[in-house]
Amino acid sequence: MDFDEIKALDEKYVLCTYSRYPLALAKGKGCYVWDTEGNKYLDMIAGVATCSLGHSHPALVKAISEQSKKLIHISNLFYSENQAKLAKMLCDLSGMKAKAFFCNSGAEANEAAIKISRKQTGRREIIAMSNSFHGRTMGSLAITDKKKYQKPFEPLMPETAIVPYGDFDALKGAISPNTAAVFVEMIQGEGGIKMPKVTLEETVGYMKDVRQLCDETGVLMVLDEVQTGNGRTGKYFAYQHCGIAPDIVTTAKGVAGGYPMGVTLISEKVSSCMCTGDHGSTFGGSPLACAAGLATIETILKDKLMKNAEKVGKFILKESNFSEARGLGLIIGIDTDSKETAQELKKKMQGRGVLINIASEKVIRLVPPLVISKEEAGICMDNLREAFK
Repeated sequence: MDFDEIKALDEKYVLCTYSRYPLALAKGKGCYVWDTEGNKYLDMIAGVATCSLGHSHPALVKAISEQSKKLIHISNLFYSENQAKLAKMLCDLSGMKAKAFFCNSGAEANEAAIKISRKQTGRREIIAMSNSFHGRTMGSLAITDKKKYQKPFEPLMPETAIVPYGDFDALKGAISPNTAAVFVEMIQGEGGIKMPKVTLEETVGYMKDVRQLCDETGVLMVLDEVQTGNGRTGKYFAYQHCGIAPDIVTTAKGVAGGYPMGVTLISEKVSSCMCTGDHGSTFGGSPLACAAGLATIETILKDKLMKNAEKVGKFILKESNFSEARGLGLIIGIDTDSKETAQELKKKMQGRGVLINIASEKVIRLVPPLVISKEEAGICMDNLREAFK
């Protein structure tokens, strides 16, 4: 099928909840993708921070192919070697004494965190940060500070509060005896690649203060690492830059290299509150998904892709020559002056053979595969400088 045929079929039968690029992708290899017309693009989106190993990575292809010949799905009524191994690997990488709950997306991982926080503390209120994004399900939407997403679906889950991101005094003032958990993103991905403070050092101090405040008040600290986890910032999880451990960490996106997976990691102290039947997911942690997760993480570690993310991320920031550029590892944002400018730049870059994404309406978001080279990153930045002229 050519692009026009695909587009017509999509518009007739697919629910229109996405703003699509005017092209259909047909294949990919490494950091590149090709559309149905044969045009080649450098992919700086990676499925929105999801294709950690790029496209068609041999290790991931092999793992999925071999597992599909054995078992694809068995439900969680049975033990699974892949699930047990992946749980151990993630718990070890987290630096926490933890247990893992497997699901299929970041929103689901956050839903689990909400439920677990309420049960463990016996409290009801969830506090989140301004400009936050935790998902579009009814629970996660209630702690997502995006009015355009919330308004059509009100009333939302009650007993939630939003405090200014990075304002420690406001957070301290908002915590009450009814507060179960504080949800925080160390870097807001959908919010425009923003940290709670201007510098990493100040952010580290803020995160440590939040950790201490939660300890003092019996509130759980939940770190949303859906977009920042799995090696993207140069550490396996972004909070590891701060020398703290959350009570719960949620992740998804890059954990299985593009195969759908969400994970909630719960400290042993907190996880002990959960009993059989308290939560579940039919497809969560399937043998196939966990095979993909194992292959992805093993490759990230073996090929030192966290170090590569740190190195290439610094190169991008240095080469950008944009005072508005910021980020950590391979999650980088560059401000533009308006929504219209951002969209025009996205269009220009597509014409130049580079795919970029826009977050928070006017921020260029660069979240390429962790395998990207300096040379490939240089291609992106050369074209972006030209597009900005």
